[in-house]
Amino acid sequence: RATATLRQLHIPPNVMHHNHKPSNMNKILITIALCLFSLNLLSQGLIGTPTSLVIVYNYPGNYFYVSLDGKDKRKTDQESVFIIDNKPVQVHALNKSKFLSDELKSQSQIDILLDYIKWESDYIQNTFNFNINSKIEPLVSKTGKEIIFWTYDMPTGEPVVKTDSTITTPTQKQMFILTMVKDYVFGINTPLFESDQFESNKQYLLNNIDHVVVADKEINLEELFKKLSQ
Repeated sequence: RATATLRQLHIPPNVMHHNHKPSNMNKILITIALCLFSLNLLSQGLIGTPTSLVIVYNYPGNYFYVSLDGKDKRKTDQESVFIIDNKPVQVHALNKSKFLSDELKSQSQIDILLDYIKWESDYIQNTFNFNINSKIEPLVSKTGKEIIFWTYDMPTGEPVVKTDSTITTPTQKQMFILTMVKDYVFGINTPLFESDQFESNKQYLLNNIDHVVVADKEINLEELFKKLSQ
C-alpha cells in the first residue's frame, strides 16, 4: 500500500461531542465503496481555516486541493475520513488507470465515472453479497463541472442504540459526489443516518465539489495557508 504522512496546519484537537457513532459494521462499510481508493489517496496535506478543512493533493502533473465547509473538524483513524460539524465526510482520489483498460481511457468524463461506479458496485455486491440498490444522477455543478451524484443502500437490521452520551445510528445509505480532476476520479462521500437528512447531505456534497481548485504547479502548503488566511 502506498500511503503518505498527513501534514497538519492548524487542525483543531479532537474535542467534539458525537451524536452519531457508527457501529463496527458501519465503520467498515462507511468506506467500503472506496476501499481501493485508500490505496492511492496520497493526500499531501491538511490546512484548517475557521470555516473549512482544506485537503491538498500533489500528484505528478496533477495538483489540486478541495475546501470542505465546516467549523468543527477532526481526523479519524481512517486517513481519508474526517468528522466535520459532527458529520463523517470522506474524500477520495484515484487514477483512472486503476480500473480502466487502455482502450477505454479516452472516454468522456461521465463515462469514466460510470465505469468507476460499476467497478466499485460490483466489488461491494460480490464481496458482501447484497443488492446495494445503486442510483446514479449525472449533473452539471454550478461552476460547470461534470459530476455524478451516486447513492447506494446499506444492509438493514441494526437497531438504534442509545446511551447517556451517544446514539449509535445505523447507516441507511452512502452518498457520493464524483468528478474528474485530469486523470483522477475525485469524490466526496457522507453516510445518511436519517431519511430527513438526505437533501441537506446532497446539498453539502454539491456545494463542496465546486470547491476543488486545480493548480498549474506543485502546491506549497505554507504559501496556500497564507493565501487562505488573508
